[in-house]
Amino acid sequence: MKHIFLQVPQFVNNTIKPNKSKIYFVPKSKEGLGIDSMGELAVAFELSGQFLDEEGKPAPFIHITHSLEDAYNFSFGDAYKSKARVFMRKLYNLTKALDHLKNLIIKANRKNKMKKDGFI
Repeated sequence: MKHIFLQVPQFVNNTIKPNKSKIYFVPKSKEGLGIDSMGELAVAFELSGQFLDEEGKPAPFIHITHSLEDAYNFSFGDAYKSKARVFMRKLYNLTKALDHLKNLIIKANRKNKMKKDGFI
């Protein structure tokens, strides 16, 4: 059984008030994550087939990008150009954002282990 959770707008004074995210993505490509990093995540989400639309079918790339834009208050501009730039990368750079995020988790894990062992 698959569960699908939809974001439902709130009604205020009989008017629809969309849920506004309080999280903002601020792209800083020189420090790790730029707009195409979010494109990389959207491509990965699309290829996973685990992001579904209202009918339970795999969500198209553009719906995933719109959800990311809404969730993190940013704009791709042209999401398909971002997707194209991800696939134009050299093979060793294809998952640059995912590699960056993985390395952040590894560093945090090492730091936590060192704290636990009393080295920090």
